[in-house]
Amino acid sequence: MLTILHRIEQVVVWIGLIAGWTLLLPMIVSRFYDIIARQYTDAQSTVVQFIEWDAFFLLVCLIFGFGYFRDAHARIDILRERFSARAIAWIEVLGIVFLLVPFCIVCIVYGVEHATIAYRFNETWWVPYADGWMRKSIIPLGFSLLLVSAMVIMLRNLAFLITGDGQPEPRPPEEDRSGEVLNTP
Repeated sequence: MLTILHRIEQVVVWIGLIAGWTLLLPMIVSRFYDIIARQYTDAQSTVVQFIEWDAFFLLVCLIFGFGYFRDAHARIDILRERFSARAIAWIEVLGIVFLLVPFCIVCIVYGVEHATIAYRFNETWWVPYADGWMRKSIIPLGFSLLLVSAMVIMLRNLAFLITGDGQPEPRPPEEDRSGEVLNTP
């Protein structure tokens, strides 16, 4: 089971990495152009701003799951170091079940509804040959990736609670499942 969970994690992480490397460059270039255009000319472009905004929107949505696997999300856990490993695992499992899963389900359901409405009304997007529903479907996709990540982390924590092997998830990005230090960005 842990091998399957690791493969699922690899897919979600690769989606996040590809999204990051693909969308970071347009964000940087559009921001750079906008700053130069504002500073030295009056040639500001709303298309450039749309590129920046949409690249940021796509990036954020597509790296939800990646961020959760890498423990890169915001936490309010100033007491975490004082808890035992079992308590940390239980808190993570309960947080996933009672907070994260319902939140993801609501975002997925309403995101699909929002994308469906955009499709039905044939909304347009500024990108040539792209419809508005494509952009809006990124929201349920991103929250689906987060939900998959949460399920993997929950199952790993339950395995830890049952067997006592390993440590609570998610772990910092410096460690992989075997405890070796990673050199990933």
